[in-house]
Amino acid sequence: MSVVALTIGAGGPAVATVPPVATEENEYLDLERSVTECISALPKPGCGREPVDSGDRGGWQQLAVFGVLMAGMAGIGVRVAFAVRSRDRNPIPNPDNSPTL
Repeated sequence: MSVVALTIGAGGPAVATVPPVATEENEYLDLERSVTECISALPKPGCGREPVDSGDRGGWQQLAVFGVLMAGMAGIGVRVAFAVRSRDRNPIPNPDNSPTL
């Protein structure tokens, strides 16, 4: 209540001054573009930084995970292909010779 009275008594809205912030080099945002261009689901080239450590994006560990995923997908595809060939090679006999869909 006293804050409202002080604001009204001062004759106008209070204006806060912000002290200047010292700019530092940020190791996580080593950008060639402005920050507003780099914030998106699909970053443009020149946003981000080069991989330095083994845990950074784009290192050998990411390629290894991609290789394991592709090997798993290939294994699933081979299994499905063998199952389809086995099914087509040994059709189920239709005892009453009625048409099947």
